[in-house]
Amino acid sequence: MYKNKTVCTVVPAHNEELLIGQVIETMPGCVDKIIIIDDVSDDNTAEIVKSYREKHPDKIILIEHE
Repeated sequence: MYKNKTVCTVVPAHNEELLIGQVIETMPGCVDKIIIIDDVSDDNTAEIVKSYREKHPDKIILIEHE
């Protein structure tokens, strides 16, 4: 929350398995929701995001394009 406002960020991702964890972990504390859009990745991007979502179900939203 920032100045009593909810803060949400959108993270587009395609084949980002090497960096997506770092992106999530280094998100500023004022961010209330992280929406990650996986654009048909061929790697484990979605699986990594799902593991973070299990730990933070109210904060992380994953949208998977097919």
